Amino acid sequence: MTEPELGRRRRWVDLGIAAALVVLVAAGAARWLDTTAQPVIVLQTAGPFVAIGLLGLLVATALLRRWWMLLPVTVAVVVAATMALPDWFAHTSPQAPRDLTVMAVNLSFGRADPDQVAEAVRAHSVDVLVATEITPDAERALDKSGLDQWFIERAGETRPDSFTGTMVYSRFPLTQVTGGDPVDAHTPSLQPEVVLDVSGTPVRLKAVHVMAPLAGETEQWRAGLRALATWRDRQSGDQPTLLAGDFNASPGHPAFRALSAGQDDAHRVAGLGWVRTWPFVDHRMPPYVQIDHLLSRKLTVVEAGEVAIHGTDHGIIWAAYSLPRR
Repeated sequence: MTEPELGRRRRWVDLGIAAALVVLVAAGAARWLDTTAQPVIVLQTAGPFVAIGLLGLLVATALLRRWWMLLPVTVAVVVAATMALPDWFAHTSPQAPRDLTVMAVNLSFGRADPDQVAEAVRAHSVDVLVATEITPDAERALDKSGLDQWFIERAGETRPDSFTGTMVYSRFPLTQVTGGDPVDAHTPSLQPEVVLDVSGTPVRLKAVHVMAPLAGETEQWRAGLRALATWRDRQSGDQPTLLAGDFNASPGHPAFRALSAGQDDAHRVAGLGWVRTWPFVDHRMPPYVQIDHLLSRKLTVVEAGEVAIHGTDHGIIWAAYSLPRR
C-alpha cells in the first residue's frame, strides 16, 4: 500500500471513530432531555449500551493506534464511568436488623405464576407485597398458593381483565388512607396508600403503577412521575416512607431522577449494578432496563434483590429495611 493510500485509509478510520463517538455521546446526552417525545424516552433507557459501546470504541481506537482520537474517546469513557460505577458499590447496612421486607411484582394482567410468587415471598420472608395488574382470578390463585395464610391484611382492589388493579398485602396491621388523591389522576391504575404499623413504628407506603410511555400517552406518563414527586414532598420529614411498584421509568429519565432525589433506590444502594426488570417474556429482546423500583426515605436498606418468574414480563423486586432506632 502506498503512502497516499495509507493516509486515506487512516483518515477513513479516524472518520469512523469520530462518527461512532458522536453517535454514542449524543445517545448518552439524551438522558438530560426532559421531553415527552417517545423516541427520546426509549433512547434514554439505553445508557448501559452507551457505556459498553464507548468502552468498545476505546479498545478499538487503541488497537488501531489512532492516538489522537484516543483522548476524546477516553474523556467520554471517563464521563460514562462516573455515572455508571456508583451503581456497583453497595452502601447498605448488612449488620442492621431486618425489620421490614417489601416486595413488588407486576403480575402482567394476572398471568404471573402464583406458585412462584408465593415461593419468592416465603424465600425472602416478605412482610409487604405490592401486586400491580392483579385480577380477581390472580388474587384467588395467590390465596390458593398460600398467601392468604402468610399475610394477615390487604388493601386495594382487583380489576377483571385489566392492568389497573393493585393490591397491598401485609403481615403487619395496616390502615388504608387512599381517597381521591390528585396524585393518582394521571394513571388509570389504582395506587393505594397505606400506613403500616411495623412493631409500633408507622411506615407510609404508596403503591405505584405509572402509565407506560406509549405513543400518545407520554404526557400522562411524565405527569404521573411528577405527581409522585409531589406526594413525596408533602410527607412528614420524620415518618418513614416507601414508594413501591412499577414506575415504567428508569434513572435515564429526568422525571424519574427528580422523583427519586432525596430517596434511596434500594437496588442502587445495594450496589447491584445493571439491574434489569423488563422485559422478560413475550419479547424478542432480553431484559435490559429497570423500571420497577423501591424508593424509601428514613429507612436503612439492609439488602435488595430481584427474582425472575414465569408469566410476567417484569422481574420481582424486593428489599429488606431497618427501621430508625429510637
